Amino acid sequence: MIPAIFTNEAWPIFRLAGPVLLSRTGAFLIIAVDTAMCGYAGTEQIAFYGLAHGPHVSLILIGIGSILPIAILTASADGAGSYANCGMILRVGMTHAFVLGIILGIAMLFGEQFLLLTGQDPELAHGAGRVMAMQGYGLAGLLCMVALSLFLEGLQRPMAATVVTLGSNVLNAYLNWIFIFGNHGAPAMGAEGAALATTIIRWVSVAALGAYIFFTFDRVKYGIIGKIEHFREFSLRLRMLGYPTAIGHGMESASFVVMTLFAGYMGVVQTAAWAIGMNMITLAFMVALGFGTAASVRVANHFGSGSRQLAARSGWTAIALAALSLGLISVVFVSFPQVFATLYSQESRVLMIAIPTVVAAGLTVFLDGLQAVGVGILRGYQDMWFITMTMIITFWVVMLPLAWLFGFHMDGGPPGLMWSVGIACVVAVVMLFMRFRYLIKTR
Repeated sequence: MIPAIFTNEAWPIFRLAGPVLLSRTGAFLIIAVDTAMCGYAGTEQIAFYGLAHGPHVSLILIGIGSILPIAILTASADGAGSYANCGMILRVGMTHAFVLGIILGIAMLFGEQFLLLTGQDPELAHGAGRVMAMQGYGLAGLLCMVALSLFLEGLQRPMAATVVTLGSNVLNAYLNWIFIFGNHGAPAMGAEGAALATTIIRWVSVAALGAYIFFTFDRVKYGIIGKIEHFREFSLRLRMLGYPTAIGHGMESASFVVMTLFAGYMGVVQTAAWAIGMNMITLAFMVALGFGTAASVRVANHFGSGSRQLAARSGWTAIALAALSLGLISVVFVSFPQVFATLYSQESRVLMIAIPTVVAAGLTVFLDGLQAVGVGILRGYQDMWFITMTMIITFWVVMLPLAWLFGFHMDGGPPGLMWSVGIACVVAVVMLFMRFRYLIKTR
């Protein structure tokens, strides 16, 4: 069983996971670079960006969850040989992405009012609210970019999205230098300038990747042009799979918004330390997302072609490869926490809290990554509602009460918050892997 897993599935998963990993890493590297450069602009700026990060990512994940089935449906159609349906799925998905992005972007304009309602310090709420409003202008662009990337991933051709995403990092760093610090005659906008830079590159990325697909694909074969047949049918399928995914993403991300608010209640320094820890765990999490996405596509592709055994083999191979990779990352984080923490801040009062937070993040990322791969596998089986139930139990029933206990009652601060994430992920891993074993026997 083990030799067959690795010889038949390891390379296809690596070939898809590698570019997806780079693409996802590139997307979140933008946030990491924003956070680091805001840190050089001052502790207040990194706190503004960190506090805005929670609600911003929460809405992003809700939006992505709604359109995530694009990859699964495309892979299934490709596996069944229905190539024209792939482009029709993309066009329906792009319509949903744009409309939803506009709606969520408007909600971002009221970030300051939301933060004030949650009891945040008025100065923190004002600064973070301005950052959220600026980020909201690019939300539709981000979701459209994701829709295009998911289409390419479903066809197992993700490299173009990777190139565009990595290239956007170079532009983002340059624009940050201009708008955060006020170079080339621009005003020094701090964290708000970082959000402006990110908004600009999101729309540039959509144009670049859209042009690639339009001019390099066989537009007739893949249904990229012409009348969209069965629009309502494709839209319904997308929504039926997307609704539970969006709910699951929303519940998970909302729980981390609460965690960020917990850090905000602790103070500006604690908020900055928590932001550093979350950036570290997010970057490492991209490895798991790469394998999870590869597992989703491979499982859906085999499932669409009717090969149950190959679908199961893809899932187990993704788990094994992810475990090896994440184990190495955990060791590096735990071994060199000060090195990573000082990339974001040089203030001793921030580092005193950030270093143990990074240690906790290093141990947590292994478990968090495995749950992400488990989620990816179940998405390939289109078992969306079980994933949603798992996310609710893991993050609301387990994580948040533990976060309050460790962070406040036991005075653990941001490291205590991070430990609660790790324990919750143990619950998620057990639930998801047991469900996978059940699906192997029944589907």
